[in-house]
Amino acid sequence: MAGRSPFLHSNTKSAEMTLHQQVREFLKRTGRNPNQKLGQHFLIDPHALQEIAWGAKLTDADFVLEIGAGLGFLTSVLAATAKRVIAIEIDEFLYAELQLKFSKTPHISLIQGDILKQNLPTLLNNFPPQNTKVVANLPYYITTPILWELLKYHRKIGACVLTMQTEVAERIISPPGNKRYGTLSIGVSYYAEAEIVHRIPPDRFYPSPQVDSSVLKLQMRDTPQVNVENEELFFRIIRAAFQSRRKMLRNALLKNVVFISAEVLNAVCDQLAIDLQRRGETLDIAEFAALANGLHKHMSKPAN
Repeated sequence: MAGRSPFLHSNTKSAEMTLHQQVREFLKRTGRNPNQKLGQHFLIDPHALQEIAWGAKLTDADFVLEIGAGLGFLTSVLAATAKRVIAIEIDEFLYAELQLKFSKTPHISLIQGDILKQNLPTLLNNFPPQNTKVVANLPYYITTPILWELLKYHRKIGACVLTMQTEVAERIISPPGNKRYGTLSIGVSYYAEAEIVHRIPPDRFYPSPQVDSSVLKLQMRDTPQVNVENEELFFRIIRAAFQSRRKMLRNALLKNVVFISAEVLNAVCDQLAIDLQRRGETLDIAEFAALANGLHKHMSKPAN
C-alpha cells in the first residue's frame, strides 16, 4: 500500500493539470456549472487535502467512508494509504467522472446517492471500529443532519475528519457560557472528542464560498462522556433548554418538556444544587446529565 501515489489520475494529461484546471476543464467539457443547490465547492489546494488525510491518521489497515467525493481529489489522497475507500457522491455527472477516474482502482468503491439515505450500519459493518474512519468535505447546507446521523452510529466509527463552515466547527467546540454553545456542542462532546485541526480560507475552493472553512476531527469515545440513564430524555432536556435560550432554565423546561411538573423540577434541582434561574447555556454536560438522571428517577417511581 505504501507505494501508491497520493494522487491517482485517469490519464497523463490530467496529471499535468492543477486541481483548479481540472475543475474548469470538467465544467467546460460537460457544459455545467457547480450545483448551488448541492453546495458544490471543489477543494483545489493539494496541501489542504493532505492536511485532511493527516488529520485522519490513516494506516494501510483502515477503511474510509468518504462523503461527497466530487471529482475525486480527496479520494485519491485517501486511497494512497487506506486499505479500502467507499466514496459517496450524489451528483450523477460527478459520479460518472469518478467511475472513469477510478475504474482501474479496485480498492475504491463508488456509490451514487444521498448519504442521509444510505444504510450506514451495512456500509460500516466490515471493519473494526478503530479502523473505520469517515472523511468528508461536507455540503454546508446539510452539515448538521449529517453530523447527527454519524453520531447515531458512533460505535461503528473510530474517527471522523470533516470539512465544514468554521462557524459550525466553532459552535461544536464551544464551552458553556459561550454564545455559540448549544445542543450540537453537547451532542458531539457526549459521543466524541472534537478539535479543529486545520483552517481553509475561501480561495482554496472553486468556486470560493463566502465563508471560512475548518477541518474538524471527531475522535469517537469508547463510552459517552457522562453516564446517562435515559438518552432520549437527556437530549430532550438539552433541546428544551436551548429552544428558548433567553429564558431561565425553569421556564424553558416547563414550557418545552411537557411531562415535567414544577414541583418535581424544583425538587430535583434543589437536590442537585442547580439554580433554576440560570440560563441553559451556562450548564455543562455533567449538570445536564445529572438533571436528566434526577428527572428520570422521579419518572420511574411507581405511582402511589
